[in-house]
Amino acid sequence: MKHGTYKTLTTLLTILSITATLAGGTFIQTEAEFINGEKFTFPDDIVKHGPALFGIAMGTTRESGEIQQKQLLDWERMIRQAGGTLAELEFHHFPIIEAPGFVKGLIRRGIAKSYGEYVEANRAAVIFIKDTNQFADQAGIPLDDRTTVALILSDGTIAGYVKGPPEEHTLAQLLTAYLQIRSPK
Repeated sequence: MKHGTYKTLTTLLTILSITATLAGGTFIQTEAEFINGEKFTFPDDIVKHGPALFGIAMGTTRESGEIQQKQLLDWERMIRQAGGTLAELEFHHFPIIEAPGFVKGLIRRGIAKSYGEYVEANRAAVIFIKDTNQFADQAGIPLDDRTTVALILSDGTIAGYVKGPPEEHTLAQLLTAYLQIRSPK
């Protein structure tokens, strides 16, 4: 296959696959704390000044959540290294956890420690919720063991998302979604 044909095919597949990542859902609004202890309303306070990228670790097991957390750090690093349009957006890290109240502090401190040297304290927070399935359903994002990076608009709407570890084609999908909201038809 010629390089030009391969590139055209890749571009078409990217455009076709972006439609599968357009969500249009919203996240459940909840009170939360950044890993530095500062309180905020999720997601409203994060996007009130414009679109942002949310790295969502929403696994079905603790091990899955830890793998996703590492992948989200890789996602942010890839976006920053690529530079350009997506790198202009703030990238926030949000593990989504369904846990009883008495362990929330322990979980928050553990995650704060793991993010400590990699993420600014006001860009990471554990989002404690009562029902992970309801959270995922409202957002329109499948609950599975894959990392999610979502593009969130200033009104809280999910403009698009990608699943899995960082790869060039999923980075292109995020960029396409962002360019579509920057220059609507």
